[in-house]
Amino acid sequence: MDRELESLLLAYDAWLQAGEDDLDRCEAVFEGLVGDILSARPNLPREQLLKALRSYYPRWIRAQQHPPTLPPQA
Repeated sequence: MDRELESLLLAYDAWLQAGEDDLDRCEAVFEGLVGDILSARPNLPREQLLKALRSYYPRWIRAQQHPPTLPPQA
């Protein structure tokens, strides 16, 4: 996975999971990463980036979860 994409997903996840104390800081980190990506790709609209991120996020979350281990068969 691309480092920028993974960093953006981690920041998005932190922002969504943040409590009241960290909400503003996490949002600022996320927005900073979005700004960096958009400045590196001037033809990429912000809305398109955020739409792609939101659609990929659930798959990324599922991929981060480890499947439960099965008990050995007796």
